Amino acid sequence: MPLKKAPIVMRQGVARFVVPKNPMNKKSHRSFLAALVLVFAVLSPVARGRCASDAPVAGEVKLLTIGNSFADDSTFFLPQFAKADGKMLVVFSANLGGHSLEQHVGYLKAFEADSADPKGSPYKNKTDPQTGKKRDFSLRGALESAPWDYVTIQQVSTKSFKPETFEPYAGILVDYIHKYAPTAKVLVLQTWAYRQDHPLLAQEHLTQQSMFEGLRSAYAQLAKRYGLQILPVGEAMQAARALPRWTFSPDPNFDYANPKPGTLPLETGSLNRGWSWSKDAASGKASFVLDAKHCNPAGRFLAASVLYEFLFSKVRDNPFLPPDLTAEDAAELRRIAQEAVAANAGSAKAAATPAP
Repeated sequence: MPLKKAPIVMRQGVARFVVPKNPMNKKSHRSFLAALVLVFAVLSPVARGRCASDAPVAGEVKLLTIGNSFADDSTFFLPQFAKADGKMLVVFSANLGGHSLEQHVGYLKAFEADSADPKGSPYKNKTDPQTGKKRDFSLRGALESAPWDYVTIQQVSTKSFKPETFEPYAGILVDYIHKYAPTAKVLVLQTWAYRQDHPLLAQEHLTQQSMFEGLRSAYAQLAKRYGLQILPVGEAMQAARALPRWTFSPDPNFDYANPKPGTLPLETGSLNRGWSWSKDAASGKASFVLDAKHCNPAGRFLAASVLYEFLFSKVRDNPFLPPDLTAEDAAELRRIAQEAVAANAGSAKAAATPAP
């Protein structure tokens, strides 16, 4: 009996095979199964020379950050937020501590001049989104490693309030991203002002508020120039600091000039790491050190809440709770993040058309 061809019905990109109603003998049945296997092989992404992970996954968000430790702080809790809400998220960090826009551009220029130059691949021991293996990446390699939905850029915090330091490097990065990650939307990751006891504020004749106002203006100019949206982490931080719960004051009962070894001041209300004891690996000597710019768990939670609200929305319903926070504090920080993103929606509309 001749074997009739099995019609294929396509529905929403899925091939459905309709088995012929006429009966088949064993030989015909074997032939039909062989043909079916062949069709599946042709349709398989692996058979087409693509890794299975290349195929788009419904509801999955792919995010690449180009920055430094502030981007690391902002994304620290982001995977836990996504997992707690059943979201699919891929994060790749092209971040290097203390690095500016200018330095990242320097590395991409080194790669374009000579792809074998080690200076052009500074993002060390990163997980390849396709193979899952660790390797060193150039920025171009990172951008081409997956169909990114979003790529963030930021200025180093020490220059974040100085708009004259952003260009021409920000423009070069934006063009580079558009060229090698054409599916990605470029976002501005707004950094935050330092805690008021950071020495840089006095050195630059700044207050925490004036540093914030300067960086907010600089990032707004950047966003308007290229028609980009802002992740308002700095605004969320400053909004939280205006509340009594997150207002930091130095411990009046602590002797900062002559601290007893191993003792620490009370830092209630801080969103930054603050004071700690650090032991020198060579000498073994302990030093009393201040980190008034990087985030503590509360600051990291707030920053990730901003990113989650922008990427997935409804952060106020997200059940993730790190062990260092109370449920009440987490709820307040999620609310602040949601309101910061909502308030920033107007600036996104204003930035829809780049400045001439």
